[in-house]
Amino acid sequence: MKLGSNLDFEILGFSDSRYESLTVEIQYKGEPIAQINQDQGVDCLEIEVFADLNSATLKVPFSGFLEAMIIAKSFIVE
Repeated sequence: MKLGSNLDFEILGFSDSRYESLTVEIQYKGEPIAQINQDQGVDCLEIEVFADLNSATLKVPFSGFLEAMIIAKSFIVE
């Protein structure tokens, strides 16, 4: 699902074999930037931020990332 307010962000729900429950990935311009899992329960969601410390810094718009996080959480809580 692409965000209407910022089409560079996309939210993808899927099952990752590393986790027991559904996970949600946030992509920016087609690159995965974060993944949310609910293995510790809906009240203890965990976010994994993907970072390659040997490459250039990835900068994303704060408002778009925040909106993506809120929508991604709603995918899990439903």
